[in-house]
Amino acid sequence: MTKRNLSQWLDFISATHPSEIEMGLERVKKIYSALNLSTKESQVVLVAGTNGKGSTIAMIESALLALGYQVGTYTSPHILRYNERVRINGVATNDDQLVSSFERVEKVRAETPLTYFEFGTLAALDLLIASELDVLLLEIGLGGRLDAVNIVEPDLSIITSIGLDHTDWLGDTLDQIGLEKAGILRQGVTFVAGEAMPQSVLQKSEEMACQRFLCRQDFEKNGQHGVMLLLDGKSHFFEGFPQVRLPENNVLVALQAIVCLYDKLTSHVDDFKQAVFFRVAESIEQVRIPGRLESIPHNAEIYIDVGHNAHAAVYLKAFLMHHAQLNKSIQLVYSSLKDKDVSAIAEILAPCAERWLLAPLSCERAMEVDELEAAVKQHVSQQVICFESVADAIKAGLDFADRAQKNNRAVLTLIFGSFYMVEAAKRFFNSHE
Repeated sequence: MTKRNLSQWLDFISATHPSEIEMGLERVKKIYSALNLSTKESQVVLVAGTNGKGSTIAMIESALLALGYQVGTYTSPHILRYNERVRINGVATNDDQLVSSFERVEKVRAETPLTYFEFGTLAALDLLIASELDVLLLEIGLGGRLDAVNIVEPDLSIITSIGLDHTDWLGDTLDQIGLEKAGILRQGVTFVAGEAMPQSVLQKSEEMACQRFLCRQDFEKNGQHGVMLLLDGKSHFFEGFPQVRLPENNVLVALQAIVCLYDKLTSHVDDFKQAVFFRVAESIEQVRIPGRLESIPHNAEIYIDVGHNAHAAVYLKAFLMHHAQLNKSIQLVYSSLKDKDVSAIAEILAPCAERWLLAPLSCERAMEVDELEAAVKQHVSQQVICFESVADAIKAGLDFADRAQKNNRAVLTLIFGSFYMVEAAKRFFNSHE
């Protein structure tokens, strides 16, 4: 039999995806056990949350690498290449590494049905655990309790934020969604929580006697350039809060998580002095996360962002209003998947932009452009223009920015709405270099 390459493997696991499958982790746990994998030699971190999972992992990864540790990460989804999902010491894994793990999973799987995500998660765990790393940073794909990543026992659990998203799967209240995400908590295991956690999460962590660290309560920003972190049961002040274009909540959560991991890795948390913190802060400031207010090199000012829910829109609004106050014209190139609350997003961002350029995504879950337009126009009185493709919308935005610049008017263009939107934007700019 001819050996499959990575592209063929991805086609295979997509094609064998069961159309109907019972919820639960039993099947994945069975195969995980058969693979004979053990994380005992690594510190395992599970990261759940509505927003901020990927950026929090990236900051922790960067800091731990700067401190000399060996780190592996598993995140999803990817933007351009599947390899982005699995990194070892900051470098995306190559095709051969992934193929070898896919082969091992398939050999053990036999007739057990797996979803695309389940198959990929098992392969990622096989690859990362075999690499004998100090720390594994694993992103929960959806929810927490029933997510395939949750088969692994963590040494540290993180919930970055809770917002209304994926309500069909997780529930339509913050407490319901929070309880699903709290499924990554374990009895007595350290838990770092972002700000404004629902009561259901706090209650669950108390029931499980977690060693708990709450943002804005146990750790917080102090002044303009400092931060208070909890070490060995005591608050410690550190100078030099990282200057990075990411939500403050995520930065705080990452910093407290780094301290917790440093304690577990060294058993000498008292060694975490100001000099160590400076190294951590400096490493975080070097983090550049694809698709998170990512600046695109161009003669116009362009950013791309995966933000696709109301929680993310609140952060984008603060960013855009800052630039609007600098007398810049703001235009949004936007699209959405059909299960997202476009109306809520449009209501939040309506005061920011002078122009909305809408287009359908090229995927099965894409919202039709007329439905997108109707939802946006509920709250937006400014110019709303529809296009046949994302590429056409971007071209129109660039043409407007070019004309405005000739008239000495600065324009900022934000292209956002999902990972699919960011992928489309990146492919557009890559093809026009």
